[in-house]
Amino acid sequence: MQRVVRDTQASKEAAATLEETVAVIRQHFPPSIAHLYAIRRQGRDGVLEWWSELAGQPHLYTSLDRQQQATLLQLYEERQAAVAQLAQELARRGQAGSAAALNSLVGPPDLNNLYSVNGEPLVIRWGQPAPAPAPKPAPVSSKTPEPVVAIPAPAPKPITARPVARRRRVVLWPWLLALLLLALLYWLYLYWPTLRQYWQTATAPTACTPGQAFQPSEFAVVLDTSGSMDTRIRVKREDEQWYISLLSKVPFLEEFLPSDKRQRVTRMDVAKTALGSVIGDLDKGINMRLVTFDGCRTPVNHGVFDPSQRNDLIERINHLRPSGGTGLGISLEEAARQMNGHDRDGVIVMFVDGRDSCGRSVCEVSQQIAQTQPRLRINVVNISVSTGSNCAAENTGGRVYTANDAAAVASALQEASQEVSSSSGCN
Repeated sequence: MQRVVRDTQASKEAAATLEETVAVIRQHFPPSIAHLYAIRRQGRDGVLEWWSELAGQPHLYTSLDRQQQATLLQLYEERQAAVAQLAQELARRGQAGSAAALNSLVGPPDLNNLYSVNGEPLVIRWGQPAPAPAPKPAPVSSKTPEPVVAIPAPAPKPITARPVARRRRVVLWPWLLALLLLALLYWLYLYWPTLRQYWQTATAPTACTPGQAFQPSEFAVVLDTSGSMDTRIRVKREDEQWYISLLSKVPFLEEFLPSDKRQRVTRMDVAKTALGSVIGDLDKGINMRLVTFDGCRTPVNHGVFDPSQRNDLIERINHLRPSGGTGLGISLEEAARQMNGHDRDGVIVMFVDGRDSCGRSVCEVSQQIAQTQPRLRINVVNISVSTGSNCAAENTGGRVYTANDAAAVASALQEASQEVSSSSGCN
């Protein structure tokens, strides 16, 4: 608490009536607002003094620079607005006396009584009556006063009613329609890839040709056997039992079964296991072709395996070892070359984990397939963060499946191959 100024001009009677107002302010407001008004005290010699609980050196408003003055006035107006709002609330509650006392404090500041204490506004002599101006003495003149001639007042002008401007009605429906249109466009922007994929699938030719004997879809798998497939893949603890049970059903994979210690599971391990499960679930009328990488050299075409050769196919897959570069483009080209795609449906499932590194663009190859083999679709199971191979599905009306752990990889490969088994008969 510090004294700001001794006030020999303050009215003791007026100051005494402010005690109730001070109590109302401090009852309803935090210190940041209540400290706007200085506290009055009577000194030992009977002179009123104005004190403040704010800490810092008081500076009169007129001694501040322009920026400081503007900031101080803004804070003053904010405090005043809070007091006015409280007065309205008290009046609504029926406390007219307290509301009137607060309203008497609301108004523009007297800059001669406005201080800044550490940047906070402080008003002294608040609630004091303004001193009455001293009457000016009448000028003494030695001249004889001239007679006053009464000038008739001009006739009042006729009052014409001003036209009342009619308030324009606000029409909301165009705005609502525009918002709905924007929402529809945003939804189409978000789901366009999915819609396009469904549209291409729905408009693709079916496996049955009217008037001809039914031919099941051709099916080929392009399996990535590049060196990056030796990368470890995540096996979630909750999925570990699933993975163990799946491995136990596939011959020649006992070496990958976890023992007491946690085993290293690679992308190739999961690909072999999941692909073996897919082969076991294929319809009996479906043959399968397998194409794998040989670095950037000519891909390995393992040929077509009919249902009676599926155990041989699984055994061949289990003996594959990852090495070399990623020849996506040339392997897709080799698989498509061995398939019809003109008057017979075909599906190629590409199981890949990266972008082509051998110089043949998989996007260009898939564009050529879409033009020359329109009934051949490519589904991509992508287990990497690279999206460079996704164009093969987009160009041919296929689908992209992404996965990053063992369970998701198996599920994605199963879904990518599902349409081959589901199209084994005519509707």
